[in-house]
Amino acid sequence: MDLLEIVSLVSRWLHVIPAIALVGGTLFMRLSYVPATQECEASAELREAVRKKWAKIVMISIALLLISGLYNSAVKSMGYELSPLYNGLLGIKILSGFAIFYLASVLSGRSDKAKAFRERELHWLNILCILMIATVMIAGYMKMSASEFPKKNKSTETAQKIAIDQNQPAQF
Repeated sequence: MDLLEIVSLVSRWLHVIPAIALVGGTLFMRLSYVPATQECEASAELREAVRKKWAKIVMISIALLLISGLYNSAVKSMGYELSPLYNGLLGIKILSGFAIFYLASVLSGRSDKAKAFRERELHWLNILCILMIATVMIAGYMKMSASEFPKKNKSTETAQKIAIDQNQPAQF
């Protein structure tokens, strides 16, 4: 295993593990924590303590997902001939990711806007969970379909670049 493969593997881990934490934590909040605290009328102090801890996990996860996602997509696009469908799904996944990051940040935030969002917390958690599950499903499909893509031929790319630079047709 060469250095690039090790870096790619670590980057994959740094993408998958925060996604698991973010999705799993959000599902827990929606399915267990928020309904239980509403039933028992949990203290504001407990809810605030959980929000603070969760906010840190959300911010770290978002940072790791952004960094690793950028790296992973760059490596994939430079190394493989990707289909238009794959690229379209990647675009949808990125846009969905930004919506997820926004909602997760607001729901775990401490601003007045965050407090207003938490007045309808179950509603926003429902939307967040749907977005997350759809994004995971898209990512799963992308991972399965990516194994079918041929690797880019470096010599062909180099010949095309040279031909473009010299305004000549490439010879293959």
